[in-house]
Amino acid sequence: MERSIGVVEFRSIAVGINAVDRIVKASDVRIVEAKTICPGKYYIIFAGLVSAVKNSINVVQEDSGSFIIDSVVIPNVYPQLFAGLNGTSEVRQPQSIGVIETLTAPSIIWAADAAIKATDIDIVEVRIARALGGKNICVINGVLSDVRESVMTGIAYPEEKGFLVDYEVIAAPHSDLYRAVM
Repeated sequence: MERSIGVVEFRSIAVGINAVDRIVKASDVRIVEAKTICPGKYYIIFAGLVSAVKNSINVVQEDSGSFIIDSVVIPNVYPQLFAGLNGTSEVRQPQSIGVIETLTAPSIIWAADAAIKATDIDIVEVRIARALGGKNICVINGVLSDVRESVMTGIAYPEEKGFLVDYEVIAAPHSDLYRAVM
């Protein structure tokens, strides 16, 4: 059972493509997504047991560490994170909105996972560097106090690593905003 994901972002597309092969050969993991992103970077999301994901991350770091911008291993991933990545999230009821913006794919995925685990919120979307000039966003929805707490929990890793661009919490947004982001 896949309980963990690894996310690695490279500054070289060629190195990233080669890393996909090394990741799946190193351990019993499944590639969830591997794509080019702006500006000229490459990211890989893969899933498996925690030990397998850690092993694959270690192999890639040993082989290509100088090309890695950021990487994370996230155990016990909530299924709602994948729905946010795929654009298939179901928002229970529009309420307050939180937005987290980062510079790397691993940091936004870590932020979204931490946010969903912190309180009872919905992930509206997790968008990775496509049509965002290389930035990444996570949009969450829920009761204002939960959104605030989830955003503050979610920004911890990107802030610590210097990958946090900004964050916002919008209490009781206008209905036009809901239509624009949901």
